[in-house]
Amino acid sequence: MKKIIPITLIFFCTSIWAQINPITTIPFTLENNSIYFYCKVNSSDSLKFLFDTGANGSVINEQAKQKIPLKINNQSLNVGSNGTNLVSQSSDNAITFGNITKTNIDFTIIPYGTTTFDGVFGTNLMTEYVIEIDYSKNELRFYEPVTYNKDLSDYDALKIYLPGNYMSIKGSITVKGKRYSGLFGLDTGADNVLTLSSPFVTRNELVNKTIKIGASVSQGSDGTEYENPLVLLPEVSIGLKSFYRIPADLSMSTEGVDAATDKIGFLGNNLLKRFNVVINLKRGFIYLTPNHNLYTNFF
Repeated sequence: MKKIIPITLIFFCTSIWAQINPITTIPFTLENNSIYFYCKVNSSDSLKFLFDTGANGSVINEQAKQKIPLKINNQSLNVGSNGTNLVSQSSDNAITFGNITKTNIDFTIIPYGTTTFDGVFGTNLMTEYVIEIDYSKNELRFYEPVTYNKDLSDYDALKIYLPGNYMSIKGSITVKGKRYSGLFGLDTGADNVLTLSSPFVTRNELVNKTIKIGASVSQGSDGTEYENPLVLLPEVSIGLKSFYRIPADLSMSTEGVDAATDKIGFLGNNLLKRFNVVINLKRGFIYLTPNHNLYTNFF
């Protein structure tokens, strides 16, 4: 009997472990606060993609178009952070990431003006999976939602909202003793810390209530460059965690994503990288736990 019990326990633990094995594990690099990993599109391998929770569709960089056999057969309206533009679209493509292959995929073709990456991996490719973003090991892990049962008791669970089909969570900022609460878009594709939307900035006169420390110049996917005031926010709160003296861009956009009225701002990956993340869109929750990046400098 003493020999049978340990064998039974080992079998039980192996069974539980099998249920939480990922479908695929993909290494990534963190470059200028952005997540990059390699995919295959159609017959072209080793294509560098940006993992972007702020993009509801997936993209091929026009500068990489010659690498990939694509059939351009449509047009679509691209809504960038500062404006919109009409771009080409390719349908009926296959993409392979790790050992997962998805077919009948549409790609928007966007001219980013750089050759540093080949495409953008948007949320249309994320919805079927539970995804762990592990900044401690630099790994993306994809799981089947029905069998995912990992213990997340050390994580803060935050409900996901989808205003304008944009993955968002509740949060708040505090300026001059007043707390402003609302939805923040989650944008792993942005390399900054935080952008506050222009209607929210204007409505609350935040340009006059915050300490300006500089200016930021950004380029949206629509191709326009724009300059925003860079300020210090006394406090930013996400779930149960608060950050103090946080740099933030005050958007001056008059159109595009950064002029949204259904969100007060967007959390960039310079902030999100401070947490290991579990995204479960099927359940409608995101889970955050601090990692080794928590106290790293923002600049």
